[in-house]
Amino acid sequence: MPKRFLEILRQNIGLKLLSVLIAVVIWYMVVEINDPLETSSYQVRVATENESYITNGKQIFHIDDSYKTVMVYLRANRSTLRNIRSDDISVTADLTQIVDLERDPVMVPLTASCRNVLPSNITLSRTAIPISIENIASKEFPVTVDTGDSIPGQNYEVGRTTPDPEQIVINGPESIVNNIDSVIAHIDVTGMTQSSTKQASIVLMNKNQEAMSSETIEDDLTMNTGDTGIRVAVELWRKQSDVTLQVEYSGEPAEGYKVTNITTTPETVTVAGSSDALKILKDNGNTLTIPGDMVDVSGVSADIAVEVHLPDIMPDNMRLAKNTAEDATVYLTVLSDATMEKTVDVDEIEVKNLAENLTVSYEQTELTIRVHGVKGVLEKLKDSDIRASIDVEGMGAGDQTLPVTITLPSGVELEESAQISVHLKEKAVAETTASPEEK
Repeated sequence: MPKRFLEILRQNIGLKLLSVLIAVVIWYMVVEINDPLETSSYQVRVATENESYITNGKQIFHIDDSYKTVMVYLRANRSTLRNIRSDDISVTADLTQIVDLERDPVMVPLTASCRNVLPSNITLSRTAIPISIENIASKEFPVTVDTGDSIPGQNYEVGRTTPDPEQIVINGPESIVNNIDSVIAHIDVTGMTQSSTKQASIVLMNKNQEAMSSETIEDDLTMNTGDTGIRVAVELWRKQSDVTLQVEYSGEPAEGYKVTNITTTPETVTVAGSSDALKILKDNGNTLTIPGDMVDVSGVSADIAVEVHLPDIMPDNMRLAKNTAEDATVYLTVLSDATMEKTVDVDEIEVKNLAENLTVSYEQTELTIRVHGVKGVLEKLKDSDIRASIDVEGMGAGDQTLPVTITLPSGVELEESAQISVHLKEKAVAETTASPEEK
């Protein structure tokens, strides 16, 4: 039976499709001719009327953002609804219709109208909205400039920003004004290569560090900036890399000890500064000095490390460039008069018992050792007097940390054992190509 049905269905398939199409067209024409009643919904903003009924020199009303729009449902013929937009609908809150001004919040009834639609065919999602009547507050706030994620052109950074005005006065309902925590002027400095003035967009942050809505700002607050808004003067600074850190220190080590070496991590930093500040820096050999009062060696008898907060040593009109670490570590080597440090070139380290198929390499170019002995003997100690060796017997390819055997002349001793990290690798085997005769 199903097979027979499919055979019948396939017969005159074109006529069957044509009949379906004709039926759809006839249905559409009937619907259009009948122009049936339908219901459509629209989101409409509430407008207030007779605001002077409440607003005076001391008080003002406030509508929460969630009540500033309502849904309007219109029932009308399809042809009528087709030509209606949200802007064609009016929803008003007449403040003179408030029944009880002592209520908090007070309720204001809503009325709606739309051309070509009877009032009886208009329905609102709510028939009244609450409003709060409050005292007017006025406060002055400093303006903070924020460039966000925008970045100036290559080798430039934002040096100084000056908003105009630097303070703004905000007026509005007391609950809103008192909830303002800060005023932020957002500017875009993308690709800037010269100083200029930018128009800023204002964001008000509340006590919870959340941005206030644009509806609240536009509807409930006024600012003394008027229509001009806030403009920000942006001064660009150039960046200077490879600025060396020079260290001074104060005090004296313990008796019989001395500072023999000073290093920093990092060794150099990148700064940004005005043209005048960078010129002074260049005249000083692109060197920043860590003053002695930050590094005190009084009474020390061993190596020390001192943390320095680099912004504290920045001259006027200069700062560390973005993404540059703000802290540096100063390392001071403090040795007794009978102690010294010597360096051994890793190429001079003898490698014992290295397998023929292996090679050795190091992570460093020099090995630093510390020795002590009689002062006169130490003063005559030469690099060639020091012998260093490692033993890799039985070791295969891989990374190893090995003790270093140090041999010193008579009268000199190693103060502490030495070790070094080595990489053992298999030798590369050269490929050979057979000669024609061998083939």
